[in-house]
Amino acid sequence: MRPFFLAILIALLPPTAAQAAPPKPKYLEAIDRDYRSGDWVLQCDSSRICRIVGVVKQSGKNSPTRAIVTISRGIEKNPRYYVRWAFIDDHGFVLPPPDETARLYAKGRPKMPPPMPLRLGSAEGNPAYPTYRSHADHGWRIVAALRSWPEAVLRNRGTLISAMPQGNLGRLLQIMDDLQQPLGSKLTKAEESQWMQEYHFTIVRAQPTKVPLPPGTVLQSCKGQPRPNAFEGWEVDPQHLLWIAHCPDGAKVFMQKRRDGNCRCLDDYAPPIQFDVTDSARRKRPVQAASFDGQTSLLQLTIAQDGRSDCGLRLTYGFTNQGGFGVIEDRRLTMCRRI
Repeated sequence: MRPFFLAILIALLPPTAAQAAPPKPKYLEAIDRDYRSGDWVLQCDSSRICRIVGVVKQSGKNSPTRAIVTISRGIEKNPRYYVRWAFIDDHGFVLPPPDETARLYAKGRPKMPPPMPLRLGSAEGNPAYPTYRSHADHGWRIVAALRSWPEAVLRNRGTLISAMPQGNLGRLLQIMDDLQQPLGSKLTKAEESQWMQEYHFTIVRAQPTKVPLPPGTVLQSCKGQPRPNAFEGWEVDPQHLLWIAHCPDGAKVFMQKRRDGNCRCLDDYAPPIQFDVTDSARRKRPVQAASFDGQTSLLQLTIAQDGRSDCGLRLTYGFTNQGGFGVIEDRRLTMCRRI
């Protein structure tokens, strides 16, 4: 296995530092970015599955509810669209779904089409953040309405529940169809081999460190106070300690490499190295929160966008089957909507 902290530092280096690396194929560049139109944002993942998420910025005066609409498509040639719903307030707290009498109503057309039911199924996913899927045979009708109606609102017996997202949904649907190609690959065989290797993480159980206190660099890493609110230390492998200092303004993560000693004490390790996340423009991205799961050796970093916790970046690091430690999941939300 490669040295633990070196693998982390390599994973965090910006692309400009890897001059020898061949350029990323244009198709993967297109997959990696997000596409925004009004209240809608399109993003794809490394398995080349794309989703469009829409939510209004504020609920408005007449209702505390905002509907989150997620649109995905099947992999078949003539795709079937799937629509999932979640319901939150302006602070992001989860609200119960409307009952079966709720309908989508069009606005801004001379002749209004008939209202459309949601046809929601039972709750899915995390019970704390449930989603509700419209019936599979009904999803395309909802997508067609949201695509063609100038405006739409969700009402229940005449009472407003939520305004619907606005924007050029048709453009994002076309981009999603182009990126999520069902037939043939947009990559050559060499590019497939180099860029789309199967990537699994290995469960490596870690133990809390037996060193009672972290070094002074860790203890004094919080601005404006002598000690962190809390700290944790992990012996991630026989040669390395991982320290996380939880500060009021975010989290600081440090790595210590073990020397050749055998005492398992602080003097047995080299000075701690703090690793930072930098983007391709070499800008430092402060870590808002960090957590380490000793049962899986997964390190998760949350990076706020412009100081906001409801948008930004979430990176998960883990041991891979290839023998290194690096990013195994990169989740982003650039649309700040308290989701």
